[in-house]
Amino acid sequence: MKDSIIFKIVFTTSIIGTIGMIIFAGAITPKHLNINEINPGMMDEEITIEGVVDNIKESQSQTYFFDITDNTGKINVVIFKKNAQDIEISNLTIFHLNKKRIKISGIVTQYNGKIELILKNSKSLEILV
Repeated sequence: MKDSIIFKIVFTTSIIGTIGMIIFAGAITPKHLNINEINPGMMDEEITIEGVVDNIKESQSQTYFFDITDNTGKINVVIFKKNAQDIEISNLTIFHLNKKRIKISGIVTQYNGKIELILKNSKSLEILV
């Protein structure tokens, strides 16, 4: 094949792929799971859970830790300083989440042998009730 034909094929394929990524990027959402469905095989995956917040603690470095409980289990959630500051810009402190039902998306990680969820960004947290 001539180089010009190969170039046209590659160029067309890359344009179609880029357009497809732009169109479908908003439609890609994290898996919505019950807490008991989260397992060590999901490390570094983004997931979404819903549950009630309890036991909020703040570290000296302004990292927040709390539990989320649904009807299947409980998991620890971590919100780092930058995300907490972004949330608090909207006049909502992390401590106001206590006993509220929320929907949260984050990355599954493991710390000291326990699975936890790290908040992806401040827009990944929604108060339901």
